[in-house]
Amino acid sequence: MKNWVSTTEKSNFLKWFLQQHQLKHKDARILIEYLLKQHPILENLTFTSSIKPAEKSVIISSMQSDQPGFVYYNGKTKTEDVSKALGDLMSNPADKLNIVLHFYGKQSNQRYLQLVEPTTNYFVRHKQFQEYSKEVNSLIEKSLIEQEIKKVRDEIDAALDQNDKQLFNRLVERLTELKEIEKNK
Repeated sequence: MKNWVSTTEKSNFLKWFLQQHQLKHKDARILIEYLLKQHPILENLTFTSSIKPAEKSVIISSMQSDQPGFVYYNGKTKTEDVSKALGDLMSNPADKLNIVLHFYGKQSNQRYLQLVEPTTNYFVRHKQFQEYSKEVNSLIEKSLIEQEIKKVRDEIDAALDQNDKQLFNRLVERLTELKEIEKNK
């Protein structure tokens, strides 16, 4: 599932990014400024947290990042030359473009996080939830059985204190059943 982000939001964030951060690769600023002027490119621009191998992707980093300053991927082609990337974007403005920005504080920057496309595979997440659900249900069952065993033992003690042989026999039978259930869990 993809969250829709308006070109205005993308544009505002990129302007903020240019104002707040000094870029490692000076020419990357030119590329971002070009993106800001090209509405068709902004419409097809997706902020992501990692590159997508089969798609066009741009990585731009600020000075505070330990990532490369600029990298452009176009399918299997990789370049650090901003002019080649600009040339490709100018000749193919309608193509989908992914952008990865590396800057200090991006993990806590709400403006940025709202733009980033979720990378979680929902099927994997659902399977994890099902596994956790099974584990939780198993723990709950085990806990309930343990409580029932404790309750039955207390009742057995009370039956012994009252010399109630019939109740004692039924409770011992119930305790045996519960222990068998507990063993099979």
